Amino acid sequence: MHTHPIKAVVFDIDGTLALMDKEKGTYTALPGAVQALADCKAMGLPVVAYTNGTFFPPAHYYPALAEAGLMLEPGHVLTPAAVAARALRAMGYTRLMVMGAEGTTVPVEEAGIEVIAPTKDAPKVDAVLLGWCKDFNAEQVEAVVQAVWNGAKPYAGSVAPYFAGAGGKKLLGISGAIAAALTNATGVPVTVFGKPEAAGLDIVSALTGARPEEMVIVGDDPKLEIRMGRRAGAFCVGVTTGVVDADGFKGYPSDERAQVVLASLEGFADQPWFARRTKTEERA
Repeated sequence: MHTHPIKAVVFDIDGTLALMDKEKGTYTALPGAVQALADCKAMGLPVVAYTNGTFFPPAHYYPALAEAGLMLEPGHVLTPAAVAARALRAMGYTRLMVMGAEGTTVPVEEAGIEVIAPTKDAPKVDAVLLGWCKDFNAEQVEAVVQAVWNGAKPYAGSVAPYFAGAGGKKLLGISGAIAAALTNATGVPVTVFGKPEAAGLDIVSALTGARPEEMVIVGDDPKLEIRMGRRAGAFCVGVTTGVVDADGFKGYPSDERAQVVLASLEGFADQPWFARRTKTEERA
């Protein structure tokens, strides 16, 4: 039984707060999402939006989400690429071969790490980082495979097979597909920094002052944010506005599934469990 008070809220983006039109790169807020963010702010609860996508660097999300009415504090959007860049820098890497769009390259460069493009004439690197990319070719895939054959360690922001998109579509997780091809060719497993790994929650703790067990994690994918949250000891809430329905959440073992499943974020702050735990914190 989870008995800790709630001191921070972590929302997934795609399928939880909003849906993205892949062609336009725009977002539409999902039911209740705008009000949920506003209610958390009014209650003094810090909010972090933690996407598992590497479409864009973190700075890109603020205006795109704001256009959909989803307002977030500076520094409170987190991506797997940003988590990876911070971790790889701490591990001492100074040069990475990056196969990904600006959503991956920008956080790496901002961390002070040199980015090497995946080409056949690329210099030797110590590690490879995979992210989402719209356009790629066989030469680039061969370059990252060759780098691993030459001893580079493979990493990825996310290997999720798909995520929720506008119009009820599932959008392909490109970096996961490339990671599978890389492992198939080299036999080397890819180390992942994004969900369901809990590395990103260390950054959330630094931003909010809340320990993982004092967070509520809200998401649409039981394999990703819910699994991440349960592993870290957080209170987890599933929503059926994304990739699975209520039965999809129930299909997981009791120690891995969301403690609460909602049809949407409508009335989120009025949920009895939410009000009780936040009021407990106010009294403490």
